[in-house]
Amino acid sequence: MGEDNDYILPLADATPAEAREDAAGTMDNDDARARERERVNEECEEFIKSVADYADGLTATPEETACARKIRDILSPLAVTRMEAFRVSPYAGRNCCGLLGVFYLLAALFYFVSFGGDRGTGIVLVFVSLGVFVFGGLFAGAAFLGSKKVVPFLFPKRVSYNVFSESMPAKRQQGSKVVVVAANRDASPGSYFVNFALVRKIVFIVVPVSAVLFVLFCLVKIFVGSDTIPKITSLTVIPFINAVAGMTALFLHFSPFQRHARENNGISTAVSVAVYRKLLESPELLPEGTRVCFVSFGGENSAHAGSRAFADAHPEIRGGVALVFGDMESDRIALLRKDALRGTVFSEGVQKALFDAVENTGVPCLMPPCDGLKNKLGALHGYAANALADAGCECAYFSAKDYSAPSGNFKSSDAARLAALALGTIVGLAHKGETDNG
Repeated sequence: MGEDNDYILPLADATPAEAREDAAGTMDNDDARARERERVNEECEEFIKSVADYADGLTATPEETACARKIRDILSPLAVTRMEAFRVSPYAGRNCCGLLGVFYLLAALFYFVSFGGDRGTGIVLVFVSLGVFVFGGLFAGAAFLGSKKVVPFLFPKRVSYNVFSESMPAKRQQGSKVVVVAANRDASPGSYFVNFALVRKIVFIVVPVSAVLFVLFCLVKIFVGSDTIPKITSLTVIPFINAVAGMTALFLHFSPFQRHARENNGISTAVSVAVYRKLLESPELLPEGTRVCFVSFGGENSAHAGSRAFADAHPEIRGGVALVFGDMESDRIALLRKDALRGTVFSEGVQKALFDAVENTGVPCLMPPCDGLKNKLGALHGYAANALADAGCECAYFSAKDYSAPSGNFKSSDAARLAALALGTIVGLAHKGETDNG
């Protein structure tokens, strides 16, 4: 690790003169660390200002592409940098809430039309309604979660870009040790309402309850029938209110309009660039012969399209390590070891690397549990680290997003602290093989 990040331990048997000399050295080291962090904070603030006009860029919008060009221009003087195009549907991932609402609407239409015919026809139409509701919901739900089997069927396809930078020519990629520094670039779909956290909680309550009740009403109509006015009334009025509540929650959960976009990746990208610069400037931090890469993912909020496209285009990352930054919206910095929903383990050795980095830098970091309903709900949209882990990378994935607390607590002045912690973690992870062999 670099000298600025060395942790100074007290010498129990030091003489007074030696103690004074050691104290002076410690103060010099602390001053150097403070100056370094101030420099990184300024660097990150300058970067955030330089891309501020594009911070609301959703997947494949002109703003997202302009942001990619800006990052390319910033990094080009430092290393070989290029934009890598891929095709993605902007309606994958989070925007599939609307598709869920469409299937719910179709199912409800079949259900209410079933009251217009005889009992046999009505039963057939209710079964059609259940089929549309279940299979359409499974399709849209899989697209919402980013299923590789479903997402390719979504249209229209548009072009988005990853910004890729590397410390060595491409012809020397194969067989080399690789460290990847990565972060998302596109903004998240926002909400029609200011209090997005409240909307999210309402959706997680209303939609499951509405779905269960809709299926229950369908079954009641099939087995009990609707041959009297009281039955017809109870099987139309209440289901109508229930269906409207469920569809409204789905349609209003996320807004596809750019004016509602949530700008949540500026700090992540700025810190990732700062760490990348440090590794380019100080190759001695990493094992000899290590190649350093940087990638700014585009289209990441559309079913993790950016990280998947990068992993498919760069098979040489297998066996390497990756530092990935997620949303930085809270003051509770955390390192996630696993995708709680999908079960993808990001790294087996990152825990020790993090502990050493926390000790060396003095920057606190959470390591929350990976199991349980709350953690799975927090992982509904997946992480950029998933594709890299599936491709054979060990990933250190940092996030600062607490659904139980107000967002916006993470300050740009904390960027250097996060950068120091992340740098120490990825350097430790990169040296893990050497430590294990030693």
